[in-house]
Amino acid sequence: MIKQKIAPSGVFNQLNNQFIAVELVPEALLPTIFAHTSGGDLTARCESVASFRQGLLEGTTLMSPVPWLPDEVQSRVLGAIVQTGLPSYCYENEEVTDALIVDLFHALENKHSEVNTLLLPLIKNSEEQELRQIKLALEDKKIQPRNMKQLELSEDQKLKIHTKCESLAWLQAIPQLDSGIDLLPSIWKERVEVWQELKSVFDDLGVLSGLGYGLSKGFFQSHGWMNLVELHKVIKKLPSLQDVIRTMGRMKDCDGTPIVEQIAKQMSISFKYQYEVKTPWVPEEAKGITRSDSVSRMLPQEAVMLVHPILKKLWHARRAESALVSYAFEGTDIISEDREQQVEKPEDQAGLRQARNRGPMIICLDTSGSMAGTPENIAKALVLECLTVATKEKRACYIYLFGSQNEVQEIELNLTPEGLERMVTFLSMSFGGGTDAEGPLNLALKQSDKEDWEKADILLVSDGEFSLSAGLSRKINNRKEQRGLSVQGVLIGHHSSAMAKVCDPLHHFSKWIDLQLHSSATSI
Repeated sequence: MIKQKIAPSGVFNQLNNQFIAVELVPEALLPTIFAHTSGGDLTARCESVASFRQGLLEGTTLMSPVPWLPDEVQSRVLGAIVQTGLPSYCYENEEVTDALIVDLFHALENKHSEVNTLLLPLIKNSEEQELRQIKLALEDKKIQPRNMKQLELSEDQKLKIHTKCESLAWLQAIPQLDSGIDLLPSIWKERVEVWQELKSVFDDLGVLSGLGYGLSKGFFQSHGWMNLVELHKVIKKLPSLQDVIRTMGRMKDCDGTPIVEQIAKQMSISFKYQYEVKTPWVPEEAKGITRSDSVSRMLPQEAVMLVHPILKKLWHARRAESALVSYAFEGTDIISEDREQQVEKPEDQAGLRQARNRGPMIICLDTSGSMAGTPENIAKALVLECLTVATKEKRACYIYLFGSQNEVQEIELNLTPEGLERMVTFLSMSFGGGTDAEGPLNLALKQSDKEDWEKADILLVSDGEFSLSAGLSRKINNRKEQRGLSVQGVLIGHHSSAMAKVCDPLHHFSKWIDLQLHSSATSI
């Protein structure tokens, strides 16, 4: 009977620890961790990557991803990553975090190859230098070994030299970096530049940037992310454009309780008032000499007259006149009085007015070929500003993009991933085709008939190169009279006859037609 050999329990524990460590990291990182050769066993690599990844995702203190490297090298690697500003973009963003870890380990793998190239000459020179020092020491002590040529270093000495040289090689391979971008592939430099510009846009929109999706350069170009940055610059140049958007939407009562008003009520309160009075009837201290009728306070010479039969009568006379020379005493007495005072007490109560806010916005945007160029850029900037205002003021916003007849696209502006994607796609498109404003205006009127959109205003943005039927004009004017509908216009051009019929007020942007935008914005 053949007995099976049972592996020591330590082997099973080691395998178990490795399996547990592997489960700490996502599957997408495992090939990179398995293939890494710069040092550390599998368990150490998995645990360090898991801690580093968790710190990036949670925005907490970062642990070294390569604890097996020399301390100075670890410090340089970690410091370089922090200097890039990438940890802020990794927060709650698994795609950016995992891509950063993969590229970081690939970069360290390349550095490891460089270290191996530097290591052998360093070890050889260090061992030769150590042998020379040993020989010199022996010569100083006048010790002559049997064979100087066969003098060798011990294994411990070789190990110390190897460790020291390996550390020096890593320090040469990873010098003190000015920026962590120098350690990572060049694509990260471009990503950081784009993200920094996008962050300012998203901050104005009041939304976390969410820059994780689409790390490739092609994504940004094809989806108009840089267009978003350039249009944001256009908005900053046009404060009047911002004012138009902020005045849209009629005031409406908000859902919920009425506005809480604070009133002041008059009321009377009673309190005890205390004050101090100086009086001789509180004998706290002697203050000098005075005249009185007090027998207990008179001076001794006054008492002498009482034993003389004639002077005794004089003493009684002086006492009656309060003329006895006496000690003067004084003290402080506290007087309490009951008083009343009228005071105002603030009190909160539900007022008669409801909380009010501006209503939704409905935008009809001309995307015809006549809008190409600067008017197109201004129109797109207006859409971006609509999204900003709608987000900050929690207002609904609907946009109808119109060109030729029956060419109407609808976009509901919101900051959901789908809504943001639709908006960025729109910002990257080119305008073209004819102009038919009848269709979108009719759709806008239907939208304003809905229950949640009764207080909406309509904004028509165009260069004015279109005509409106008399029936539509009457329909709009009836809504204005009966329901208080407001139809404003933004004229980006000179043809205003059609828009003047239905738009009140009509904002003229002709003075911005010659606005010189950035060269990059002209290609939007």
